[in-house]
Amino acid sequence: MNYNIIFPTAFDSINPDNDNMDVLVQTENGKQYTFVVATPDNVAYLMKKDNVPFLKPGSPFIFVEKLTEANVRMLVEALMEEDAQLIRMYGEDVYLTDTERMF
Repeated sequence: MNYNIIFPTAFDSINPDNDNMDVLVQTENGKQYTFVVATPDNVAYLMKKDNVPFLKPGSPFIFVEKLTEANVRMLVEALMEEDAQLIRMYGEDVYLTDTERMF
């Protein structure tokens, strides 16, 4: 399946060792999946910042050792294997309007 990866945040504006970012994957059939990629250090930072020993349930993070474009692209490639079953499990399906499908 063909797909396009969209990075709403520029990689040069994040800390590759301690950060998280949204990643969007648009498939050829017009579906768009959104998920959050984070580093393990970022999860520890978020718990410390909120002064709690846990993270509340919510959109699950998908972890990479270092937040680089190469690592995120490898992650998306792995999620898209086997007819994109994993990306459907982890990514939120966002409906695209006809105008958005044109680009």
